Amino acid sequence: MHKTKRYMMFTTLLVVVLIVVSVYAPLASGCGRRDRKPPKIHRVMRHPQNPEYEDSVLVLAYITDLRSGVANATLYCTVNGEQTVEMVMNRNGSLFYAEIPALPYNTTVVYKVCAYDRAGNKACSSECAYTVGDFHPPVITYIQQIPATPNYNDTVIVIANATEPVNASGLKKLCLTYWKDGNLTTIVMEPDGALYRAAIPAFPYGTIVQYKVSAVDYAGNIASLDVYAYQVEDQYLPVAVFHAPQNGSFASKTVDVKFYVYDDNFCEARLALDGVVLALWNQTGTHAHALDTTLLSDGVHELRLEAVDKAGNKAENTISITVDNTAPIVEILKPVDNSVVSGLVLIDACADDGNLEYTELKIDGLVQAVGAKTLVYAWNTTEFGDGEHEIALMALDKAGNKAEKQITVFVDNTAPAINSVTWTPKTPTTNETVTVSAQITEDGSGIGGVFLWFKRLGEEWQKTTMALENGNWIATIQGFQEGATVIFYVECVDNAGNIARSRENYYTVKAITAGGFAGISLYWLLLAVLAIFAILASTAYYLKRRKRTQAAATFLVSSV
Repeated sequence: MHKTKRYMMFTTLLVVVLIVVSVYAPLASGCGRRDRKPPKIHRVMRHPQNPEYEDSVLVLAYITDLRSGVANATLYCTVNGEQTVEMVMNRNGSLFYAEIPALPYNTTVVYKVCAYDRAGNKACSSECAYTVGDFHPPVITYIQQIPATPNYNDTVIVIANATEPVNASGLKKLCLTYWKDGNLTTIVMEPDGALYRAAIPAFPYGTIVQYKVSAVDYAGNIASLDVYAYQVEDQYLPVAVFHAPQNGSFASKTVDVKFYVYDDNFCEARLALDGVVLALWNQTGTHAHALDTTLLSDGVHELRLEAVDKAGNKAENTISITVDNTAPIVEILKPVDNSVVSGLVLIDACADDGNLEYTELKIDGLVQAVGAKTLVYAWNTTEFGDGEHEIALMALDKAGNKAEKQITVFVDNTAPAINSVTWTPKTPTTNETVTVSAQITEDGSGIGGVFLWFKRLGEEWQKTTMALENGNWIATIQGFQEGATVIFYVECVDNAGNIARSRENYYTVKAITAGGFAGISLYWLLLAVLAIFAILASTAYYLKRRKRTQAAATFLVSSV
């Protein structure tokens, strides 16, 4: 009898195990695989490429991870091989960026970018380096010649000064170069308090001495003043000097040609252009002549000044000017006029002119960058408010001709708002489709697209486009088999590329309820029948072996 009870308990336990396995077996599928592959750092860039002491350096890194996604990126900087600084990089999608502050001249910076994905995998770029440069010459702030009009026995003292900005390479020396009759002499000027001085020795009567002051910094940049000249008094040779324009300069429209002539026995001065006399003067001093360059062809022209005294001695001075009355051609290639932008925007502009001086990029009237024929600027729109902004490119050539072009763009750095996400039915049955509805608002550039992402647990994500119906964005998810767990979320992209995502929702597909008995499903009825059959089979087997008495048979009938 005890054996019969134990056997029936074993049979009942077996039935319970079968039921538990049948319920929970479908949930055992769909385990995801661990992401063991590190992020990929495609490219690391910096701007400017060759920074100066006054430039902060923007480091950009394009990083992706197709599995778990990029979690963060860090910029490691080592200054002069001693101090290492870590900077957490900002991000805009797959673009990460950080700024290295301006550093003094000749500072060596070594940096690299390291990124982690959400699975903890790490990737590092190769090390990059730059040395802070100084590409601007010193500024010569002061020059004086004593005496201003030397006599044949006078030593001329030239006093000058120059400066360098803070963190620049520093002023190394000032040099005075003077020449006469083709003989060139250069001397280093000596410090004299806050100034520098050098001496030009005395020369014979009639000698015209020309000189210039040059300043050199420790980076090798050289700044030179225009050539100055004086004539040693000899009572014979007249003086003829151009004051304006400078030799080799550019001219447009009307130019004032200014010059100086002198002699104790002055007779006449002549100003000629390309060999044709423009005007005559019979008095010494500074004279001016208005030259209308619009009557001339663009190109190089020669101005000649002649001064003649009553004894027939003549002084000449010739300079060349380049006439340019053609304005530059400017173009803003990117972004497009009236376009919508967000995040870090690359402004690509150019100017075309044979004598271009510089280009200037303005945003909303404020200068952002100065360049040459090609100007590329990374504009961080997050520092500006959403709305319309004006981008202007101005180009100036060496003759003073100016051209400008403006475009208008719409900045939108605010993502749409996904207010609610609902789905019906909440608990679908086998192969039943689910309708997902989302309410979305966008006050900026407008909605560019709404997408529904879904997947069965353990499988890859699938994407479908949602359609606008009666103010709601609608899409359906295909039916799945019983026991499948489906995860989904809604993604909205506006016309500026800003992305909003809802939280992830999920549901589990239930079995279709078939006809049963007294409200009991057919599934459970079948399990009950199998359990009864197992009990009967075990009991019959036991009776056969033991050949029980009629009482046992009666017990069997009552059990049935």
